[in-house]
Amino acid sequence: MLLVLTNGRDATADYLISTLAHSHVPLLRIDTDTILNTATFSYRSGEPIFRCGGQRYAPSDFSNVWYRRPERLKSLKFDDSPEGRYALDECTEAFEGILAHIPPSKWMNHPAANAHASHKIEQLTTARTLGFRVPDTIVTQDGAALRRFLEEHHGRIIVKPMAGGLIERGTNETDSLIYTNPLRPKDLADLADLASCPTLFQEYVDKQCDIRITVVDARVHAVELRADDMDGRQRCDIRRNNMQDVAYRELVPPGDVTEPIQRLMNHYNLRFAAIDMAVATSGDWYFLEVNPNGQWAWLDLSCAVNIAASFVEAFGSESSPSHDNEREEPAHEQDRPPAGTDLSVSL
Repeated sequence: MLLVLTNGRDATADYLISTLAHSHVPLLRIDTDTILNTATFSYRSGEPIFRCGGQRYAPSDFSNVWYRRPERLKSLKFDDSPEGRYALDECTEAFEGILAHIPPSKWMNHPAANAHASHKIEQLTTARTLGFRVPDTIVTQDGAALRRFLEEHHGRIIVKPMAGGLIERGTNETDSLIYTNPLRPKDLADLADLASCPTLFQEYVDKQCDIRITVVDARVHAVELRADDMDGRQRCDIRRNNMQDVAYRELVPPGDVTEPIQRLMNHYNLRFAAIDMAVATSGDWYFLEVNPNGQWAWLDLSCAVNIAASFVEAFGSESSPSHDNEREEPAHEQDRPPAGTDLSVSL
């Protein structure tokens, strides 16, 4: 049985679970924002058990765990009193202790692997050692160092956030999303704030296109994304304009890209990853970053690929996950899911 760990508002889980059900893959979905309404936990003599929906489950019942989008456990049963917080912490520890009995190899991905693979500047260091081409990058709080870096790259660099880039504001205020942006000369006029915030800068890559590579066990799905800026060049950050004008095309990446990808997956012990790359006008492929728990369903719904089929294959097989690299042939049109599903896009 597949165990899906997510939350009640996960549209990607909704999408894939319907596909898995159609393929008769047995599964249990646990929404961490509601499980405490019905679940109980127990342990005796090395046998951890949890019960929910009138059923009893042990770690050995699960052949795979899809660690999708779990949130902190919560329940209206527990108020914000010290006693309520204590009881909630005990529930969390009991549940996590039960899940810890499931071997890491069964997880897609294990939380520890996700954490290991989630730091941008460490990713860049690792990617370079594994054979990827990586844009020249600095993180600095020193205005003089930034000016030298800008001069080295003839005034053409970009700035991007290292964390999520989302600034959440109050109830009656609008949240902000920080995109990747070219650094403009006027941005250097006042660098006082730089001393307070380490900031990532990279050489500007003249792009033909962006590439999103989604890896599910041995399956590699690569999609070209094209969208023009006002000057007719490939957009600096493909996410702008809510991606409404993006054109998609499935492709097979070259061997000198797929080989480092497999090394990257093995290095981080990942079964799933969403990797962002860019193809320069020179034809060189640049590694930008890897998200070990990134979104992918919007690519299926654009009719560009059939990533869901790779999940069905991964979760529907009783054999151990394979880490041998294989290239997947483009999906037949009739195998792709229909467009029109309500799915918010978040990279």
